[in-house]
Amino acid sequence: MPPAGMTPGINGTYLNRARSLCARGEALGGRLVAWSAVMLAIAWDADSIEEAMLLATSVREGAEVPERGWAAGVAEGELEPLAPDGQRMHLAWGEALLSSVSLARVARPGEVLIDGDVRALRAGQLTLRGARSATDSGQRIRGWRLDLEVPWKTGAPASGSRPPAEFSAEGLSTEEVLEIVERASQPPPGSGADVASGPPPAGTVLAERVRALVGQEPSGRAVETLADLRRSRARAEGGSAASRCQAALALSMTLCIAGRTEEALLEGLDALARSREAQDPRAVGACLALLSKLYAGAGFADAAAALKS
Repeated sequence: MPPAGMTPGINGTYLNRARSLCARGEALGGRLVAWSAVMLAIAWDADSIEEAMLLATSVREGAEVPERGWAAGVAEGELEPLAPDGQRMHLAWGEALLSSVSLARVARPGEVLIDGDVRALRAGQLTLRGARSATDSGQRIRGWRLDLEVPWKTGAPASGSRPPAEFSAEGLSTEEVLEIVERASQPPPGSGADVASGPPPAGTVLAERVRALVGQEPSGRAVETLADLRRSRARAEGGSAASRCQAALALSMTLCIAGRTEEALLEGLDALARSREAQDPRAVGACLALLSKLYAGAGFADAAAALKS
């Protein structure tokens, strides 16, 4: 936060604005990994550059005048947790943090500087508005200014992923897989549970979120839905194996629809593990059906057939 942004304004103090920025980052699947009196850092997994850029392009929000906007830096690399046992939230450290902090320090209010080693930049996928160089703590820092209005070049995939698509592999249709997701969260017949008198089962809610994306082109809504499902996934971590399976399976389907096959496979495998932990044959069937489609879509027809059988 630049000096002009530290004084109270119509959107409150620095702490109010930091809370707002952190909430937006967490809604997009990020985690707060560093914090100070004038700065905060949010990190994502390596394949979530789209979500990171969505937050970066919002640095001017909540600034009634340009000089009160956040200054931001974006870098890429591994971070090591402060506490490997997870007891100190998600605090972490690494060269990427040092680089992004230095870039943020030399950036102007309302400006985002990208480190030259960010893969999306090297691949020519980002729209840039020149470079900025300055000295920070005795070191020469150089970053590339991101175009906040049009950050991605037209026609360039955000992270080199495959284009989004409806499931096209042989076997179950998308709707049939979604129906399995829904059924997997419903109590078995004769269990005595009254579904009609309570809220809809978790699987039904998650399936509806996925269903809303089917057949759509890539858009901000798709990224928002992914962020929403990631939040559901995170909330489910403290719950039962069944609820964790539902959330992971819905997220896996959405990632598959978005063309992010590798991430979808990882979530699908985790969902399968949770379904076996819950000893739920219907949930196992849903996971195997999705994994079969993922393998078939990647060209491994034999593996897909083995999973289906």
